[in-house]
Amino acid sequence: MQDVHESLDRRHLELLIAIRHTGQLGWAARTLSLSPSAASRRLHEAERRLGISLAVADGRTLRLTPSALHIAEVAEVTQTSLRSAEGTARWMASAARPTVRLALDFYDTSPWFETLLGTDGTTDVDFVRVGYDATSDAVIRRRADLGVVVRPGSIEEPGRRLLSHDELAAVVRSDHPAARRGELVPGDLRDATYLTAGDRPQDGFEHHGFFEPAGVRPLRHRKAESLAMILRLIQSFGGITVQPRLSVRDAPLDDLVVVPLHATHIAVQWSFVHRRDAGDDVEEVIDAIGRLVR
Repeated sequence: MQDVHESLDRRHLELLIAIRHTGQLGWAARTLSLSPSAASRRLHEAERRLGISLAVADGRTLRLTPSALHIAEVAEVTQTSLRSAEGTARWMASAARPTVRLALDFYDTSPWFETLLGTDGTTDVDFVRVGYDATSDAVIRRRADLGVVVRPGSIEEPGRRLLSHDELAAVVRSDHPAARRGELVPGDLRDATYLTAGDRPQDGFEHHGFFEPAGVRPLRHRKAESLAMILRLIQSFGGITVQPRLSVRDAPLDDLVVVPLHATHIAVQWSFVHRRDAGDDVEEVIDAIGRLVR
């Protein structure tokens, strides 16, 4: 046969697969809802395109040549993958919607996360898990469209979009002395497990503003980059954490108590992080978060 170097179509491959399984052109034709003559023409067309013989008659059986058998085996595997990809594509198309990717960081108990999933807005929200103190970087690198971060102090920073002013408070188990006392004193830390997000204290938060002036350090320090996990650990094993009040306002606090810091007010503020080219969808989510906080 003439070497013409033409590729086979999907219909040619389907015929070779059918012949491989049935061993007869007539049965292969029925499998594909073709007449025997149409199947014969399709086989001859495939042979013409490749310039090689693809099948040999052996009595009443039609046997694929080694070359055709190789094509049929590879085509069947490819066909399975292709059908899976087609199904995935249909799923993706049916799920296409305007979506804002909101960074889900350490403060995963904040009131907007869970509630936003149930908000009936025109824009859907997907949560993108980011590491501790990595929200701004996730937005810059376009892993997320929007984030909310906590900064120390009460003075608003120029160019930063404020969500809410807040203050730090302690969370302890209900059987802790601070719960009975109604406030956390620095000395409570000496014999306690202290749970927090990072390895190093940050300026403007509880270490520099509350514990360090009293000269106290925790008996044990445990790091967990999830506030939800920290609260569960305190519920199960005890310990202390100091967090912005807003982050635990709607958190599950069974057997936990939120208490103020003794004679100390440490102000913090929540603000949005988003790119300058943020669109209307991001603005809609910002407004929704603002309503939830208010």
